[in-house]
Parts: sequence; structure tokens; C-alpha cells
Amino acid sequence: MDKQLEQESEKIKRAREKLKKRLDLIDDKINNNEIKKKSNEIHKWIARHASNRTVLKNKGISLFDENRNTAQISGNVSKLVKNLEKKINLDK
Repeated sequence: MDKQLEQESEKIKRAREKLKKRLDLIDDKINNNEIKKKSNEIHKWIARHASNRTVLKNKGISLFDENRNTAQISGNVSKLVKNLEKKINLDK
């Protein structure tokens, strides 16, 4: 049951080469200097916006509550439930 793949068309081959060249150019632009430069920009941005931060040391925050509380039902889901209930009641 081996299926043989069709050969790529010339158009696909050209598109693949064009994408490969574009990715190679992007890869060439990424180097240690650029990474350090971007890292410095991020650090400067964080320092510049430090006054807007909320101090969390005195606040009890947890990202997960181990499923003790369920999430609120979205508006779309509640509309869907209402529509289904109406349809079920009409079918009876």
C-alpha cells in the first residue's frame, strides 16, 4: 500500500526556494549582538514602566485554584444552552 507522491510542480519548487531564502535571511539577522540589543531594550522598557507596576509582595495571588472553583459560563455558551432548551421543549 505504498503511495507514491507526485513530484512538485515548478511553481511549488520556486515558492519553496523563495521561502527558504527568506528564512535564511531572517536567520542571518539573528545573532548574539541582536539578542543582547533586544534584551537591553526589554530591560529599559521594564525600568521605564516600573512606576506602573503593582507590588505583589503583600497580596495573596495564585494562578490556579486546583479546580476548586469553576469558571463562569460565557455569554455564547449560555445563549446556546437557552436555544437548546427551547428546542427540546418545542420537540416535546
